[in-house]
Amino acid sequence: MQYNQVFWLLLIGTSLQAVLGQFYYSCLTPYNTLGRCLPSKKCGYLQKLYTQYGLSVPEKYLQDIRKSVCKGSTPEIHICCDDTLLPPTSTVTPMDPEGLNKLKQQKCGVADGQRVSHGKDVDLNEFPWMALLIYDTPQDRFKCGGSLITDNFVLTAAHCMVGVAEKVIAVRLGEHDLSEQEDCVNLNSRRICSPPVEDIDVEKTIPHPDFNNARKTNDVALVKLSRSVKFQKHIKPICLPIIPEAAEIPRDRRFFIAGWGGTENGRTSNILQKALVPHKTREQCQAIFRRTQINENHLCAGGDGLIDTCKGDSGGPLFYLAPYSGPQKSQRYVQYGVVSFGGTECGSDKNSPGIYANVINFMPWITRNIAQN
Repeated sequence: MQYNQVFWLLLIGTSLQAVLGQFYYSCLTPYNTLGRCLPSKKCGYLQKLYTQYGLSVPEKYLQDIRKSVCKGSTPEIHICCDDTLLPPTSTVTPMDPEGLNKLKQQKCGVADGQRVSHGKDVDLNEFPWMALLIYDTPQDRFKCGGSLITDNFVLTAAHCMVGVAEKVIAVRLGEHDLSEQEDCVNLNSRRICSPPVEDIDVEKTIPHPDFNNARKTNDVALVKLSRSVKFQKHIKPICLPIIPEAAEIPRDRRFFIAGWGGTENGRTSNILQKALVPHKTREQCQAIFRRTQINENHLCAGGDGLIDTCKGDSGGPLFYLAPYSGPQKSQRYVQYGVVSFGGTECGSDKNSPGIYANVINFMPWITRNIAQN
């Protein structure tokens, strides 16, 4: 009799444990382990990934996170989370603390342009981080673009200085219309003008040491200015993706591109131009650029019409408004790509996107170099 009581108690306990287990573990992760459907910010495994890799989480893990999205009881994004999982040992170099701190100190990604055109022309002071590289040549002095990221560093493409006959000698900041000595607009019967442009000498150029033009890899570079620039309404830095929220790129995201390069008519624009281009997957780009290995160091965007980056915009930024800082994660313009290759025929092929160096993956290199130079 006592044996039967023990047997039934064990049976009831086992059944109850199974029921509670089903309630506690409500989903199956992409790794075939039991998990709970939790808000992404409360998932311990996800936090471990960010701790391990910083913002350079490998694409395969990001794909697994997307597969693990589940339906939660609250509006925020939920994922099937197994906190017992451990990410593999990271081989990713972390961001340099000193360089990261320099970026955090920048009042970046804020623009107060005079909104008058609402067209393809960039409004006056709308994108105050846009830069032009000045080459040591009497003709065609502006061959590449770039973006101001601190008071003395510009981010651009390595192919703008490696294998180029002319030397980069200066950077122009605060430019809007190359044909005008003074940049002005008429707004509500008032004439509003920007301060003069600034041409600042280059102290040194820092192309990525592993840049390979044939393979189109590691196409990023830094330009250190000979002096610190004073931020004004027409000269301000753009933000870089230094927080997890800024590093999450939605699949349906449309990016801004901007530059003074050629237009679809083959002309060079004197006025800074802008366009919105859709995010494309690396698989979509690989199907088009079959001779080039597209990897995690690349971003792909464009290819939905006749709008794309053009020759002369190399080194320029790919960016959009993203959550960046403060308790409410205020929106700032954050740069995600550097114009590298493809899409340089000014929209002649509407199905051909552009390839950009993936800024997120180069953040350790960027922070280290702005700290050490």
